[in-house]
Amino acid sequence: MYSGTNPSAIRSQKWIRDSLLQLLEEKPYKKISIKEISDKSDLARQTFYQLFDSKEEIIEYHLDSLFQEYLLEVQNLEVATTVELARIYFVFFQNNGEFINQLIQNDLIHILNQKFFFYLGEIHTVLHHTLNITEYASAFISSGLVGILVYWFKQNRQMPIDQLAVLISDILSPFPNSKGESGGVAAFACNVAAEEAKKRS
Repeated sequence: MYSGTNPSAIRSQKWIRDSLLQLLEEKPYKKISIKEISDKSDLARQTFYQLFDSKEEIIEYHLDSLFQEYLLEVQNLEVATTVELARIYFVFFQNNGEFINQLIQNDLIHILNQKFFFYLGEIHTVLHHTLNITEYASAFISSGLVGILVYWFKQNRQMPIDQLAVLISDILSPFPNSKGESGGVAAFACNVAAEEAKKRS
């Protein structure tokens, strides 16, 4: 995937992304060809392959943009309790609900899972947390949160976000809660992973 700073290339990447998102409203992901995306973007196939290696990379590119927006919202939190982090997580993806539904319908949630796993470390950095989260714990946390997000969407988002945020806080507490305490299933996973690392060293 192109990651340079050329304005023309960046603009073309956005056109390609927008074209794929529009096509996803019309047909399944598997039936969309690179040619269709290029034609809708008014770009040559050669240009497409200079910017992306595959359709999946376009999804990754869009998720990168979304997670950058999400990181800004996390950064602006006055008090980063687990409840508040969970609340803005579900509010953010509810606001991008059409795209999430497209990922679910086209069996592309694994890409969201991969991206969440990648950005979890950056979320910790933004929050200035010193808790040592291993890769195993990060995989556990990211898969759990994405899984709950998908289930929530499949249930037509019936549970209110504030109630859902409290539920998440009760079962997933890698970050300090309002009392400055950490615990829950995620913290347990962190401890188990740390113990396993000690045994191997």
